[in-house]
Amino acid sequence: MFTIYPINNPIAFNFFGFPVRWYGICLAIAIFVGVFFGNYLILKKYSKFDSEAFLDCILPVVIFSIFGARLFYVLGDFSFYLSNPLEIIMINHGGLSIYGAIFIGAIVLFFYLKNKKLDILKFFDIFALMMPLCQSIGRFGNYFNQEAFGSPTNGFIRLFVDEMYRPSEYVNFSFFHPTFLYESVLNFILFLFLLYIFLHLKNRKFGLILSLYLIFYSLIRIFVESIRIDSVFDVGNYPIAIILSIISLLSGIVIFFYTKKYPAK
Repeated sequence: MFTIYPINNPIAFNFFGFPVRWYGICLAIAIFVGVFFGNYLILKKYSKFDSEAFLDCILPVVIFSIFGARLFYVLGDFSFYLSNPLEIIMINHGGLSIYGAIFIGAIVLFFYLKNKKLDILKFFDIFALMMPLCQSIGRFGNYFNQEAFGSPTNGFIRLFVDEMYRPSEYVNFSFFHPTFLYESVLNFILFLFLLYIFLHLKNRKFGLILSLYLIFYSLIRIFVESIRIDSVFDVGNYPIAIILSIISLLSGIVIFFYTKKYPAK
């Protein structure tokens, strides 16, 4: 039996009196790795011009993606943040929605590329390729915050959760599914799959990577959400993340069938 234990302190160090959390470090590493590797692949497959365009759009996309991730999370638990408005800006306490990041980031990226008259699907493929890699790294922030865990388990892999972080109805349980780890591993496998297609599939169409990311990440998220017990917001008896995953899955299928007229170079 393999048991994962949390660290004692989610704060890595203090910088001039400001606490720097492991959660934020994980996100920073994820963004850095995604930008670095994405730029490497662009230089390998495309051109220096494409690399410069990619780097130019990173800052606005990242900023608005973080804003979107926080916005969706806050809206999901609106009553709490209405009563505690200062918590809205406390992003270092955790609480980001990946679908908020994807949705707002995609809108900003679309209009940026359109304004610059760049190939939209070409660059969306690069971002879609990097997303599961970034998500695989970023998910470890949930480990340091003791969040995004699943139902109680005594299976082969289990996560010990301190009592203060357990939902009230599960306070008498000590071990839970490490769903953050499940999603991290599955995202990394998805990244390797997309990377292989990007590098080796001949006559690949622009938009294929994007469609496959939306399809397979949605399936991963549906699986993970079916185990999680800490979803922020439900519609009926279904977590909003599952509903958004279904929408994302259908969007990916549509893109898959309607992007054949965009041949990759």
